[in-house]
Amino acid sequence: MTPSLLIVTMGTDAVAPARMPYELSSAGFNVTLLAPRDALATHTAFVDKIGYFPPDVTLYQWVQAVAGAVRAVRPALILPGDDVAVRTLMQLALRPPEGLRSDVRDELADVVRRSLGPPASWTDSIDKSRLFDVARRAGVPIADGDVAEREHDAAAIAAHLGYPVIVRPSRGSGGKGSARCDSEAELRSAIRLAPSPDGLDTGEPQRFVIQRFIDGRVVNRAALAWNGVEVAGFTRGRLETHPGPLGPASVVEFVGLPAVRDANLRLFAALDLHGLAGAQYMIEPDRGAALLIEIHRRMLPATHAGRLVGVDLAAALRACVDGVSWTGPTDLPGGTGRRIALFPQEWYRDPESGWLATLPSDAPWHDPRLFEAMLKIPYATNAVPVRELISPGP
Repeated sequence: MTPSLLIVTMGTDAVAPARMPYELSSAGFNVTLLAPRDALATHTAFVDKIGYFPPDVTLYQWVQAVAGAVRAVRPALILPGDDVAVRTLMQLALRPPEGLRSDVRDELADVVRRSLGPPASWTDSIDKSRLFDVARRAGVPIADGDVAEREHDAAAIAAHLGYPVIVRPSRGSGGKGSARCDSEAELRSAIRLAPSPDGLDTGEPQRFVIQRFIDGRVVNRAALAWNGVEVAGFTRGRLETHPGPLGPASVVEFVGLPAVRDANLRLFAALDLHGLAGAQYMIEPDRGAALLIEIHRRMLPATHAGRLVGVDLAAALRACVDGVSWTGPTDLPGGTGRRIALFPQEWYRDPESGWLATLPSDAPWHDPRLFEAMLKIPYATNAVPVRELISPGP
């Protein structure tokens, strides 16, 4: 029997849920998509069924849509396509909205836990201040720093570290509120201007991770975890970004970095991670240590590229769902590997880019409607904020 997967996304221009259906279909899955009607992912030809969230969806309506899709296709797993989906699924399993029938509630909680692993570590992975402590206990390298609840505590930590420092709000996604600060005045301003916490309410105040600024290379690792073990993964660095130097990658270089894999193995075990995930690291210039920045419990924009470089995460997922050992490649060989110009990111950055002329691209030539839709997106994430989604019931 062919296993089914349910991709859930709220990001209208999120690339990962638009690109992964082809990979998952190629691995032998039936793929169902649940998304806003104007989501980029709805243009791919490689989904078997599509369900749409209503405009201005409330949490209750969102849950009903997910419940209907689960009952229709009986997915082996739900795969979240963006941070909004991750956090709302977690809330659904931990604190479902009132008025939900007990059988629906239990069925949804079961499939979410089956998809994301044990709930005990969920908050640790979406709260950077808690992730900071988990990483430290697990022996995962992190930049020097500490966690502050109040502005004056943050100033004291920064003074001890010495400027410049990086400030990161404990709860938030997409780098919102993170800032390099070269003085106490900039630090205090960054904390005062930090956005309100979004996502799963942990019952804790917004805290701030204050770390020494390191001018190193940022890399991302896309991976598959199963019961706390990294089954396979690959690492890539950024050669170009868009928009601006802190934006997402538009040209990438795949690399084999044992230090990153080792850090991931420790981190995934500590969080008992399960499913598609990704982590971001800073490579320290002097020692080459892989310093953890953050983790995402979802598919990344990089995840679909695994088959292009020889580490097929979709095929590895199929093996895990089938209950057999993955015998394919688990990582890239050491050293520098392929370079790829990302579509449409690099095209938006510079239509006359030399990278586009000289490097292979990951453009979806096999998916013409998606290709055309990708030419029209503004390439700026506009997913619905979680706090807007979590609104009163029926």
